[in-house]
Amino acid sequence: MNSNTLHIINQKLKDEPEEILKQVLGYLDGILEKKSQKDWYEHNLNYQLTDAQKRELDAMENLKDEDFMPAEEFHKRIKEKYGF
Repeated sequence: MNSNTLHIINQKLKDEPEEILKQVLGYLDGILEKKSQKDWYEHNLNYQLTDAQKRELDAMENLKDEDFMPAEEFHKRIKEKYGF
C-alpha cells in the first residue's frame, strides 16, 4: 500500500471514537485473514445472494420499525443467553 493511501485512511479515522476504530480493525482482520484463500478478492467482488437470502430480504422490505426488537432488548436477551 502506498503512503498516500495510509495517509487518507489515517485522516478519515483520526477523530473517530474507539468503537468505530474497533469495528474497522475487525473488518481489516477479516479481510487479512481471508487473503490467503485462493480468489478471496474475486469471490467478494462477485458474491451473489442465494435465492433464500433474496426472499428473506424481500420479505423484510416493507417492515415497520415496530416489527423490530429494540436494540436494548436484543442486547439483554443475548447477554442472558450467551453471557456477554
